[in-house]
Amino acid sequence: MEFTVHGPDDGDPLCFVMGWGNAPDQPVVDWLLETLADAGFRTHAATIPTNVDDFEAEYLAPLADYVADGPDFERALSHSTGGLIAAHAIRRGVLPEHTVHLSPWWGLHPSQRIPFRLLRRLPTSRELVSVDPDRDVLGSLADESARDSTGLAPSFVREIRRAQTSLPEATDAETAFCTLTDGLVGTDAIGERLPAERIRLYDGGHECFASEDREAIVADVVESLRADDPTDR
Repeated sequence: MEFTVHGPDDGDPLCFVMGWGNAPDQPVVDWLLETLADAGFRTHAATIPTNVDDFEAEYLAPLADYVADGPDFERALSHSTGGLIAAHAIRRGVLPEHTVHLSPWWGLHPSQRIPFRLLRRLPTSRELVSVDPDRDVLGSLADESARDSTGLAPSFVREIRRAQTSLPEATDAETAFCTLTDGLVGTDAIGERLPAERIRLYDGGHECFASEDREAIVADVVESLRADDPTDR
């Protein structure tokens, strides 16, 4: 796990656990980080490994080490797989309860269920299935040329499913943004973990920051990060 820091030196510290395959140099991610900087945040962005053999050792432990040596984070942001990591990190006291999740991967999308069930049975950590970026799924503004094709390993699938099936109960300060047409995460799992008043729906792709209405959506994200009450809109 690698960390980069973005925004003004005197900005409010924000820990951002990014999604699977995301990196700060991707145009849409860079736009999000710049928008957060303009909103007064100094964002500590975590780029996560795309394949792991141990969820705790390779995701939770590096995050905990960084947070322990970093600033006092009073709020956090997550995206996709980062939302799964963040949910467990919050329960362990690594991240603050005041966390906004963007399209958290708390459950499988229907299209993933059979392939993942088959893939997880294979006793290997080799990357076997290639995953290519898809603008129609990510968002209309996604730059596919900025993303590399990445492989899925059975060991990663096993760890993700283990983390999803052992999700801790949500705190009262967590909120989530999602689109009901998300093609990468199971939105039913979001509805099962959070009450309706703490779920913000938007029109667009899996990455709200790559969606047509991203300025309005991210303005709402910033408002949620700033709000004292997570149910405030």
